[in-house]
Amino acid sequence: MRYWFNRKAIWANPSSIKSNAASLKKFYTFLHEKGLVGKEDFLDLKQTIKAEMPECLEALGRFDSQSIEEEW
Repeated sequence: MRYWFNRKAIWANPSSIKSNAASLKKFYTFLHEKGLVGKEDFLDLKQTIKAEMPECLEALGRFDSQSIEEEW
C-alpha cells in the first residue's frame, strides 16, 4: 500500500494513511465476522499493517521531499 498510495494519492499525508489503514482493518474485521476471511489471514493483515506503518509514514516523508527533477 505504501508504494501505491504515496504516488497515486497526491493528497496523502500521515493522517490519511492512518485512516486508510484503519478502514482496511475494519473492512477485514467485517469480512472475518461474515466468515469470508479466515482468522489467520485477518490476524496477518492486522500484524502487517502494524509492522509496516512506521515505514509507510517514513516513505511518505521521502516521497514528499523529492523534487520533480528527481522523479523524472
